[in-house]
Parts: sequence; C-alpha cells; structure tokens
Amino acid sequence: MTMKLKGLREAMMFGRVLSAGLVVAGYAFLGVWLSEWLVREGWPVIGAVCAIPVVAGFGMWQGWLFLTKERKKQ
Repeated sequence: MTMKLKGLREAMMFGRVLSAGLVVAGYAFLGVWLSEWLVREGWPVIGAVCAIPVVAGFGMWQGWLFLTKERKKQ
C-alpha cells in the first residue's frame, strides 16, 4: 500500500513540474510576442529586448509559487 501511494505522489509531483514548465514556456512566448508588438508600435528596441526577460522572469516566479505552495490538509 505504501509503495503505491509513494508512486502516486511522485506521479502527481511530475505533473506539477510539467505544468510549471508549461507556465514558464507560455510566459516566455508572451514575452517574445510582446517584444515584437512593442517594436511594431514604435517603442525603443531596448525596451522591447528587456520585455522578454522581464516577462519570462515573472513566469518563472509564478511557476516557483505553484511548485512550492503547500496544500492545506482537509
């Protein structure tokens, strides 16, 4: 019984890590899209270049919060 429960917990943690990776990838894509949009709208190139790491960093922060939050016991 304990071995099945441990395997289930590991599978759930893998799912959480995979989900966090998809969140980070989505924010990185959003940063690239936002950068291109800023260039089209006439913003300085340095602002557009800085948008990518800022938005991706925000996504990494969100992924970290998702992975480290404790689930409340019911």
